[in-house]
Amino acid sequence: MTIISLLIFLSATPAYAASPTPTDKTTPTPSTKPAISEKLNNQINELKEKIASRVSELNLVEKRGMIGVVTEVSGNKITLTDVAGKTRIVDVDEITKFSSASNKSFGLSDITKGTKLSVLGLYNKQSKRILARFINTTIDPTFLSGSISELDAKNFFITMTTTEQKQVKIDVQTSTKLLTASKDGDLNKFGFSKLEVGDRITVVGYPDKKDAKIIVGDRVITYLSLLQNPKIKVNKPEPTATEAPSPTPKKSKPTSNP
Repeated sequence: MTIISLLIFLSATPAYAASPTPTDKTTPTPSTKPAISEKLNNQINELKEKIASRVSELNLVEKRGMIGVVTEVSGNKITLTDVAGKTRIVDVDEITKFSSASNKSFGLSDITKGTKLSVLGLYNKQSKRILARFINTTIDPTFLSGSISELDAKNFFITMTTTEQKQVKIDVQTSTKLLTASKDGDLNKFGFSKLEVGDRITVVGYPDKKDAKIIVGDRVITYLSLLQNPKIKVNKPEPTATEAPSPTPKKSKPTSNP
C-alpha cells in the first residue's frame, strides 16, 4: 500500500525540463555610411569653391594685345609705352614665347630700352597688367629706291645709289625675294646673276643686327623696262672692246718687165 501511494505521488509531481542556455547575440557594428556621406559633401563644397574662384578670375581676365616701346626691363617684368602714350606692364613667365624676324634665338635678355614689341596675352582688369603669351619684335621696314651702282656676286651684296646720291649696301640672303616688274605691273622671279649696274630697283628690308648701315633685303624689285634715273649718277662699267684681227696684207703680183 505504501509503495502504491509513493508511485501515485511521483506520477502526480510535475516534471521540470532543462531550459536551454541563452546564446549571446553579437552587438551590431555602427554603419559607415554617415562618415562617407560627410566626406563626399566636403569634397563637393571644396569643388564648388574652386569653381567659384576660377569663374571670378576668368571674369577679371581677358585676351588682349598691344604694341609699345620698351622703357624698362626688370627681372620678368617689361614696362612699355603703348601707341596711346600710356604706361603698360607686361609680365613674362616660363611659357612665354619670343620671336624676332632678325634673330632666331631672340629671348628676354635681348630686349633693351627702345625696342618696339607687339605683345599678346592675358590682361588682368584688376591689376591692369598683361601676362604675355607671345612677344614679337616689331621693326618698321626700310624702303629705298635708286639704281644699282655696284654688284658683289661673290658675297651677294648690292650697292645702290639713292636719289640723294647716298650709297646703301644691301645684303641679299636666301630668304630675300628677287623680283622683276613687267610693264603690266606683274612681278616675276629674278636671279642675282641677271642684275646689272644701272638697273633701277626698289628695296624693302631691315637694318642688319650687327651693322645697322647694311640693309638685309626682304624684297628687291628691279624695273628692267624703265630707263636709268637721270638724277642718279652711276658709272656703268665700259664693255671691254675686243680687238679686231688686223687684215692680212695681200701679196703684190710681180710686175713683168715690158
